[in-house]
Amino acid sequence: MSDLPFLLWRLPARTGFKFYLPAASMLCSSILSCSIRAIGPSITVNEVEALFDLFKKLSSAIIDDGLIHKEEFQLALFRNSGKQNLFANRVFDMFDIKRNGVIDFGEFVRSLSVFHPNAPEEKKVEYAFKLFDLRQTGYIEYIELKEMVLAILTESDITVPDDVVESIVEKTMQEVDSKGDGKIDTEEWKDFAAKNPSLLKIMTLPSLRLQQHEDLAVLAAHTYFNISEIEALYDLFKKLSSSMVDDDLISKEEFQLGLFGSSKKRSLFADRVFHLFDSKNDGVIEFGEFVRGLSVFHPAAPQAQKAAFAFRLYDIWQRGFIERQEVREMIEALLRESNLVLSRDIIEVIIDKAFKEADLKGDGRIDPEEWEEFVARNPSLLKNMTIPYLKDLNTQFPSFELISDIEDDISEI
Repeated sequence: MSDLPFLLWRLPARTGFKFYLPAASMLCSSILSCSIRAIGPSITVNEVEALFDLFKKLSSAIIDDGLIHKEEFQLALFRNSGKQNLFANRVFDMFDIKRNGVIDFGEFVRSLSVFHPNAPEEKKVEYAFKLFDLRQTGYIEYIELKEMVLAILTESDITVPDDVVESIVEKTMQEVDSKGDGKIDTEEWKDFAAKNPSLLKIMTLPSLRLQQHEDLAVLAAHTYFNISEIEALYDLFKKLSSSMVDDDLISKEEFQLGLFGSSKKRSLFADRVFHLFDSKNDGVIEFGEFVRGLSVFHPAAPQAQKAAFAFRLYDIWQRGFIERQEVREMIEALLRESNLVLSRDIIEVIIDKAFKEADLKGDGRIDPEEWEEFVARNPSLLKNMTIPYLKDLNTQFPSFELISDIEDDISEI
């Protein structure tokens, strides 16, 4: 499979291309009506109002004239108005619909609408094609693909030899150019995007969906928090969701920052917890997901729910059962987070002991029924599934007690 989808997936995380949405300000209704009619149903009136606040900030970053200049656009993308980049230039040119060297508010909204989660996939595919069609000939040639790959690598701070770049481009052309004419047309591009859905990750910015939080009473009815506790959780949520990008959403980097005090520290444990909180699987955690995710750690939550959550935590490959390799990976991750070092032999002894006790069917894996029985016989396994102070909330992020006391957990396994 081509490496191009992977490179595109990395790009938004490396650049500042995560347009955040400040609190909405009211606009003249005629402007809003025109904008909504022009872009269709993807973006709502409230979202256009919020985008206007963002537009005002960007358009006044260097020259306060109600227009976004290329330098201001680059400043928003890369925090550097003087940094030249082919990717930024291409996106700016496509936003600049009137081809007058600046982006007005209407162009800004119309162009951003294609990045909205509700925008049709065919529009995203078409936009991505235009992005690579540097010479606007209606097809993508080898040299255009190479230039964009080099730009993406540069923005991702990745340095690779020329022969590797050539290999990426050649492999992509072989996969996409089904007609073998040395160029990629729109039909071939659509087929490529269909086979590589990750290619379009760059074409969706979840933060463009203006957050309208669930009613507190509804959240209270479906979780183990009361309304006062949910209000306290919102203060915590606001701190986390604005720690890096103020968009009312918790990104994985912000989640890791809350857990470990570092947004760059990678952890299987953090990835698994984030994935379980992100119930919509859109790469961010909104307030409702945050409250529902934390609810299982509430002292009042039933043991059965805690056991089910713990099972899903260890079911890394999401197959409905836990295998030895999954347990090994999770134990090693928890040891690293606790700054503990155990030899591989000891880890294997721990896993052997756990499977001997839990794998009652002897099929080399633990299913939900076996897990429930295992937990019932070893209730201490779930002690880290309860965060006591969720009963008496303050605004400290649980630096997740799940990681603490791992020595006791290991000794009891």
